[in-house]
Amino acid sequence: MKILITNDDGISAPGIGKLAKLASHYGEVYVVAPHHNNSAVGHGITMRRSLKSYSTLMEGTQLAVSIDGTPADCVKYATAHLKIIPDLVLSGINDERNVGTDVLYSGTVSGAIEANLCGYPAMAISTTDSNFDVVVTYLPEILNKLLERPLRSDTTININFPSLAHPKGVKITTVGISRYEEVYVEDSEGHRLSGPLLDIDQSEETDVKSIMKGYITISPLKFKLDDDEQINELKNIF
Repeated sequence: MKILITNDDGISAPGIGKLAKLASHYGEVYVVAPHHNNSAVGHGITMRRSLKSYSTLMEGTQLAVSIDGTPADCVKYATAHLKIIPDLVLSGINDERNVGTDVLYSGTVSGAIEANLCGYPAMAISTTDSNFDVVVTYLPEILNKLLERPLRSDTTININFPSLAHPKGVKITTVGISRYEEVYVEDSEGHRLSGPLLDIDQSEETDVKSIMKGYITISPLKFKLDDDEQINELKNIF
C-alpha cells in the first residue's frame, strides 16, 4: 500500500512524525506537508505565487517534502507534480480535535477532502489537547478494521480522539455544531479570536457531544453542497 501523509500543523509538528511512523507498518509512506503551521486555513489553495519545496528526513518515510502552501496544496503538489499515486491519504495527527462545523475551517480535514476531490480515499486524524499517546495506542486497531473493506475515494473518514488516556469506546457519529463564545482579545498586533466551546443542545449522536463524553469518534464526510429538497422546489418554480 502506498500512503500519502499531510497535515496543517506543519512538517515539524510532532503529530505528523508519529503518524508517519505508525503508517509505515501498513506500506510505503510519502509525506508532503506545509512548511509552516497552516491551522484553520480551510480548503484554500495557492494560485497567485509559486510554491517553494524543501526536502527533509522523517523516520519511516520513502520521501518527506514540505512546501510553503496549504494542506490542499500539498495533496495537489504530491499527486500532480511529484506523481505520487496513493492508495490512501492520511491527514494529521492534528494537535486539537476537528469535530462539528470546525471541519469547515480545518486544514487537516480539508487536506483529506482534497484527496477525495483528486480521486483518492482519505482519513483525517485529530486528537484533543495534543494527546498523541491515545492515538498511537488506539489508531492501529481502528485502521485494521477500516482497511478490511474497500476504501471509497469519495469519502473522508474523520477520526477524533478525546483527551482521556483510556477512551470510553468508539462511536460512529454524525457531524454536530461547534459553537464558541467568540471574543476578540487585544494584543500588541491587534485582535485575536478566542473563546471556549459552548455545550449547546444537540443530538448525543453527534461527534461534538460524543467526544465531550470521552469517546473516539468516527464520522464519514462526503463532499456535497447542494440541497435535493430545494432543487426540486426551485425546479417547480422555474
